[in-house]
Amino acid sequence: MKNLTLFWFRRDLRLTDNIALVKASQIENIAAIYIYDPEIIQKKDFSYLHFDFIDDSLKELVKDFKSRGSVLNIFHNYSIDVLKSINNQFSIKKIITHSETGNWAIYNRDKKILDYCNKNGIEWENFQSNGVITNLKDRNGWAKKWNEGMKKDILNIPNISKFIGLENAKGRLNNNTLKIRKINYQKLYKGGESEAIKSLNSFLEDRGHYYSKGISSPLSSFSSCSRLSSYITHGNISIKQILQATSNRQKSLRENKIRTGWLKSLSSFSSRLRWHCHFIQKLKMQPNLEFTNMVSAYDTVRTSFNKDSFEKWSTGTTGFPMVDACMRSLKLNGWINFRMRAMLVSFASYNLMLDWRITSKYLSNYFIDYEPGIHYNQFQMQSGVTGINAIRIYNPVKQQIDHDPDSTFVKKWVPELKNIPLEYIQHPHLLSGIMQKKVGCIIGKAYPEPIVDLKVSTLKAKKIFYEIRSTEKAKNQSKKAYIKHGSRKNNKNINLFSN
Repeated sequence: MKNLTLFWFRRDLRLTDNIALVKASQIENIAAIYIYDPEIIQKKDFSYLHFDFIDDSLKELVKDFKSRGSVLNIFHNYSIDVLKSINNQFSIKKIITHSETGNWAIYNRDKKILDYCNKNGIEWENFQSNGVITNLKDRNGWAKKWNEGMKKDILNIPNISKFIGLENAKGRLNNNTLKIRKINYQKLYKGGESEAIKSLNSFLEDRGHYYSKGISSPLSSFSSCSRLSSYITHGNISIKQILQATSNRQKSLRENKIRTGWLKSLSSFSSRLRWHCHFIQKLKMQPNLEFTNMVSAYDTVRTSFNKDSFEKWSTGTTGFPMVDACMRSLKLNGWINFRMRAMLVSFASYNLMLDWRITSKYLSNYFIDYEPGIHYNQFQMQSGVTGINAIRIYNPVKQQIDHDPDSTFVKKWVPELKNIPLEYIQHPHLLSGIMQKKVGCIIGKAYPEPIVDLKVSTLKAKKIFYEIRSTEKAKNQSKKAYIKHGSRKNNKNINLFSN
């Protein structure tokens, strides 16, 4: 068979509302592929948690294709080599994909593939994903274009019965074959399109009622947050599907005159869907934001790296109960709410002065919903190097008082402190030696002393960053950053990382 067309699943692992798949299904001599690319999966920001979620998604897709008498071909090799091999055998006429806004490795992979396609007469048809626009120079008019895209009809599942099998394709592969170190974690959610729909429905019909009130608490957020971010990241569901389903739910609530907090919660939630895409658009326009400060005036800070501070932060042994509880919870669950993520990053970036380029790679391994466009931009925001966002330093003691007042969360994840009296739980190191012995928690042994003076380290960080911010160099660079990346609406920074 010659003149083969390929549909390449990337981060659009679904059948519904998949414009690229719809276009591919209308073509004769078509094959669907997925590639485990060593260039991607062996990078520091890819982990077993991502593999496990992707594997769930592929399992469902393989079953869906098979039930329709069709085949999803899975390969394990460098993407360019997979395409060359197929082209040598079949002569590829066209490749159909969704545009992918990923890390630097994905950016370079696609550059190689585009060059290969151009040199070999292969048409590469690349569709927009979630309203993120390719070749955009600035943000003027972006919101209007995004809104127009979100109003288009949801696309039904196309006829995928014609997709053929290819030689040398493999079935789903295990993590050992792919050389991905297994991480033991508590699997709360499975990947896949059907699971995404279930999560959306449960949020809109039940869990989302107290979204506005519950998103900041590390305890209540596990249920009150939508928990759709992982499904969006891996393309099990589109932003358009979520936005329109939310709009329909809001309409129903208004028609039935239900005003019990639902409308406020859903309005807050839907606004975050736009912001989700807003941040990814930044990386699409400037792919080096993964490792380059948006404003280079801040390149003079965090030039050294304290390994001991990083080790204690990454293991949840900083001596600050809320920081340690959040880190431990995240590493076991693969998810934690926005505010606690922001606090973890803020503490590392300001109080410990750790380079965000290193801490971001570490945390990406434990965010199942790791989305590069959001991840790196938000790390830069929380590290104070964008020039267009407020310098915001989270106080972990205040966060503990505000969002875990009875210490349920802290005592669950830092059991060393379970017998500490409530009035000392934010500052266990202030307990007298006699009381430490009485409650069975010797500070410095059972639980560490605070690794920094919170007040002093905060004041030092503020001094450094506000001094740079006031320079003409920083001001001029910040203006240019705003022209390129700034929102054209007068909104505060709403969402970091996840929903």
